[in-house]
Amino acid sequence: MRRASLLVLGLLMSGSVFGEQAWALLGADTDAALNQGERRQVAEDLGSRLEVLRSKVPLQSPADRTSVEERLAKLGDIALASERRGRFFLSLDYQHYQLAQLLDGASEQLRCIREATKESIELTCWSRLAQIYLAEERLGIGLSTLRAARLLPRDDKMPTSAQDPTVWYTEFGRGILRRIITPWLDAHSTTSTTTEAGL
Repeated sequence: MRRASLLVLGLLMSGSVFGEQAWALLGADTDAALNQGERRQVAEDLGSRLEVLRSKVPLQSPADRTSVEERLAKLGDIALASERRGRFFLSLDYQHYQLAQLLDGASEQLRCIREATKESIELTCWSRLAQIYLAEERLGIGLSTLRAARLLPRDDKMPTSAQDPTVWYTEFGRGILRRIITPWLDAHSTTSTTTEAGL
């Protein structure tokens, strides 16, 4: 948490924060709910920043992707020893695959948020996005594995908005829970209780 605070302070001092809309999730001193228009602005801002990071992750070859998917399909096979499973999950091919899946999943949920026609669908997508953003360990291992293989630039060589993602993904995930999901659930829980009491 101290590291995240220092990061936020540094970005404020440099005048380069994550954007006015996304900043609502990080630096606010309130847990007040964001309205639908504000949520859509946050989604647009998060999407633009996510694309910067995603553009730096190289495409995996179809052959490597297929190989990973075939291995995943066989994980239930008792012939696949736990030691081999461990090596597989730490392999470059798997980490490349799961990192791309993680980032693409976040993009899909942001698209769902922007296109949702019902508020309940939008909030479901926010919930799924928060789960992805809070997957700090998966993100961290994926990034470090690709960097060790020189498939991804070092963090200090990345564009500013794509630096230190294991911090800002986690903080945005917490912000989504605090400013979007929890207030929405509270409001609807209160409405439901009031309605039931009136019956």
